[in-house]
Amino acid sequence: MKILPAIVAALAFGTLSATAATVINYDDGSTLTLKEGEQIMVTNGKLYQQRNMNNGRTIQFKEFPETTRRDYVAPPDNGTDGEQVGSHEWCKAYIPWSQGLTFDMVAWQRSCDTNNDGTYGCGDSTFDASDDASVCPAG
Repeated sequence: MKILPAIVAALAFGTLSATAATVINYDDGSTLTLKEGEQIMVTNGKLYQQRNMNNGRTIQFKEFPETTRRDYVAPPDNGTDGEQVGSHEWCKAYIPWSQGLTFDMVAWQRSCDTNNDGTYGCGDSTFDASDDASVCPAG
């Protein structure tokens, strides 16, 4: 009877390990998830896929077109590159919630949307302290 729990544990572990996916992460933030049974070789920054020929003795390596199969592509930077986070220019350029809840989104909420109305403009302390504050009604 001690063998049955060992067999069940081995089957459960085998099932869990078989469902794990191999993911290749790129420098630009995009990813490529390999299909089940798919093997990719990486050499000098290029991806190759192995193919066994019908004669059983010949192996061919073909370059893998990874750019057509990217799963996740990094979202745009909202045009805020080079701007100081929390500055007036950064607050104007940042698009709230475009990337979900990120550190930049929290920074925008704290530094830009100081009146908590969901927009950046008149009434926010950073905007009111800028040169653009002249468009705000006196009040």
